[in-house]
Amino acid sequence: MDNSEVSNNYFICQTCSGIGKQKYGLDCQACQGSGVVLSACDKFFYWQPKLGVAMISLSSLKRKLHLILNLSALLIGLAGLAALGFWIYEYEGKFTQSILVVFLQSKHWLLSFFWLSVLADMFVVYRASEDKSLKAKIIKLNYEEKKEFNRCPVIYDPADRKNSKNKIDVASGYSYKAMRTVENAYFLARKLKSYEVNLKHLFYSLLSDGEVRAVFSRLGVSEVDLLDRLKGQLLDPGKVADSLELAADLKKVLIEGYLNALAQGQKRVKPINLILPAIANDKVLEEILFDLEIDFDKINNTVAWFRINERQYENYKKFKSMARFKPGTTMDKAYTAVSTPILNSISHDLTLAAKWMKLEFCVGREKEIENIFNAFESGRSGVLLVGEVGVGKSAVIHGLAELMVQEEVPQFLKDKRLVELDASRLISGANPSEAQERLLNVIDEINRSGNIVLYINNIETLVGISAGGEESLDLSDVLVNALERHGLHCLASVSNQNYLHFIENSPLNNVMLKVEIAEPTINQAILILESKVGYLESVYKVYFTYGAIEEVVRLSSKYIHDKYLPTKAIEIMESLVVKISKEHGDKIVTKERVAEMVSDVTGIPITKVGVEEGKDLLDLEKKIHEHMINQTEAVDMVAASLRRARAQLSEGKRPIASFLFLGPTGVGKTELAKTVAKVYFGAENYMIRLDMSEYQNQDSINKMIGDSEGGKGYLTEAVRRAPFSLLLLDEFEKAHPEILNLFLQVMDDGRLTDGEGRTIDFTNCIIIATSNAGALFIQEQVKLGNEMADIKEVLINEHLNKVMKPELINRFDGVIVFKPLTESDVVEIARLMLNKTARNLKEKGIGLRFEENGLKILAELGFDPKFGARPLRRLLQDKVDNIIANKLLAGELKRRDTVVIDENGEVQVEQGREL
Repeated sequence: MDNSEVSNNYFICQTCSGIGKQKYGLDCQACQGSGVVLSACDKFFYWQPKLGVAMISLSSLKRKLHLILNLSALLIGLAGLAALGFWIYEYEGKFTQSILVVFLQSKHWLLSFFWLSVLADMFVVYRASEDKSLKAKIIKLNYEEKKEFNRCPVIYDPADRKNSKNKIDVASGYSYKAMRTVENAYFLARKLKSYEVNLKHLFYSLLSDGEVRAVFSRLGVSEVDLLDRLKGQLLDPGKVADSLELAADLKKVLIEGYLNALAQGQKRVKPINLILPAIANDKVLEEILFDLEIDFDKINNTVAWFRINERQYENYKKFKSMARFKPGTTMDKAYTAVSTPILNSISHDLTLAAKWMKLEFCVGREKEIENIFNAFESGRSGVLLVGEVGVGKSAVIHGLAELMVQEEVPQFLKDKRLVELDASRLISGANPSEAQERLLNVIDEINRSGNIVLYINNIETLVGISAGGEESLDLSDVLVNALERHGLHCLASVSNQNYLHFIENSPLNNVMLKVEIAEPTINQAILILESKVGYLESVYKVYFTYGAIEEVVRLSSKYIHDKYLPTKAIEIMESLVVKISKEHGDKIVTKERVAEMVSDVTGIPITKVGVEEGKDLLDLEKKIHEHMINQTEAVDMVAASLRRARAQLSEGKRPIASFLFLGPTGVGKTELAKTVAKVYFGAENYMIRLDMSEYQNQDSINKMIGDSEGGKGYLTEAVRRAPFSLLLLDEFEKAHPEILNLFLQVMDDGRLTDGEGRTIDFTNCIIIATSNAGALFIQEQVKLGNEMADIKEVLINEHLNKVMKPELINRFDGVIVFKPLTESDVVEIARLMLNKTARNLKEKGIGLRFEENGLKILAELGFDPKFGARPLRRLLQDKVDNIIANKLLAGELKRRDTVVIDENGEVQVEQGREL
């Protein structure tokens, strides 16, 4: 170890700095010319080939000669067959003897040429066999070897390598295309007179491969743009070396490419396997892609997309070969299993379905499947998969069935069938006693057969079905007894809610090991969608970019909260391709089209801000003031928050905005909330309004968030159903302190857990709380002419802190004090109210006009300093709306007439022109 350095599990020779060469081009004696070695499980991975013009040219010439030789032999063989055919055609019917006897005795030159061609045919068969045996191959690991390989410590001693029989030259697993890519990188470095072949040379050469170009095409990256950016980084740094060698980092990448292909179960290394290692080991390449808005996750997921497509095709071929050995009946391979007629009548054989490619392809669930294996290997007979509806519990089971068909499972699961019990058939047409007897017979058959793993979907359907009588057992108890005796291996699934209600406190929970099936992460969900894109593209003739798939997952995760990934993302994707396939023109699925679809489904404006909408957002204060009088500070603060949210500059982990409105009653606190809902969300019905005075008791918390018995919370259920909304909390200070504490978490994390354990998302809500605390103090201070900033400071420190905790007050984005209304404010409010009446009358073809003096009289009559503008609404209803309604009903007010509010504030009618 004294002449080697460990770097990320690689051992780089310090004598030659990982190059593998010493002075005068001789192999380094310390590392035997390898330079870089990876050691694991007594296996030593290294790159051995020495590249050079002569070596590459010789190898190329050898390949060409082999090709010429093979083609020549093949042509001779075909010509011999043609000669035989011509001889038969020319001499058929001219012989008295059998044609076979003549064929064997004749010395015709055509037959002589045919016999010579037979030698050529034999040579072709020999060459094909030889090429297949010499073809690049990656070592193959079975399930146990993979498990051992993954947990092996990395320990390196040069002496071990000399003695080891598992020395693996990774170049032996490189396909022709991959090796050609490395050779092209060498020639590029030589052309540029570089002192070593580095990762930038390799990456430049990778871009000449069709599959690699397709990866960047899916990412929406221009090949020309990428090459232009890369060319500037290929310049010679000015160093000079005796000979051109592969850099240590490049050797690491070549080894990683091999391990990458090994982990994917590939037969050989392809150029696409080198993309990720090259980027991960070169910061310059990473920065170039960042400038093109491509991060490592995007590259990783796109490369995985191509792997998934290849795996689906390879699995199809593999299943056709492996499935031949998987019995198509209930027997095992040795034909020693006992038949199971009762089970067969009420079940589905999932391994048989997998054999014929009838199950959905499972990706991104390796950890969950490994947990199932570990549970069984630990001695448990039952495994319970617990997860929300739509997270992929069935997909995990289908993935397990596929692995069982391929025999890539632990030893105890090999040569076994995975059978799904149909609970509805089990209990159909039977009373509880007969259903129990059926289940007992099924368990006996499984026990005798010895080659069955049972799967029960929605196992809660077996709980609570009693066989009649107080002392009888329900069906779940029958299953528990069998599992306790280790009479069968059983898998089952249940949703989180049903687990809490039916399973958690039942004996089933004691005999079955719980395995959580969590909602997939964003990257896992992307992989799942990628596995379905190929089918959708072929059926609907559309083309997906990676950005579109990522956007489907991201937006559905952010804006759809009544379903779970991947189901909700798959539904959006399927709806979108159906819509696009029916349209004329471009069939490319882009991020913008995805945003439009999610907007249509959710009603949330998440598309890119256009010119008109941008103008509206910039004029937001003006639009709000069309419905609000004065209160400039409140309007400005709210408008700024909405602009940040729409431009997607808000933090994203908190509500869009949260405000505490303080002030006397009737000054416009609730009116501003309604206006925001209308202007930003599109309608007032996007507002969720809670009167917090109804939640003054401690037990009111259940009314707010629900309980574990299934009771729905007013707050959590409303937000779950309408996550994009304005939440108005009237008289906030009157709620119980425990309820106020709930909003600490909401305003900090943007989420709240309801009584059923579900997480409710508040990140798309605007929260406005109103309070009358200190209302008299505000009115007095305004009369004295004090500044609003000074009033606000004293109000918070001396009045508000008495009814709310300081940490809660500090959670609000803004605490806004509304000023008491002046008489001039009330006049303008009266004008707004009458204009609203005018719009209603206009729909009936009736006009409305009011004199300024009459407007002032009505405003003065409706103004009360204590209650603000509230009395004005009632006054206008009495003095204007009611009179107009009476005249309409009496026939005194007709179409084309005009309602006039005269100088005295009285309602008059001007008759319209008769037609």
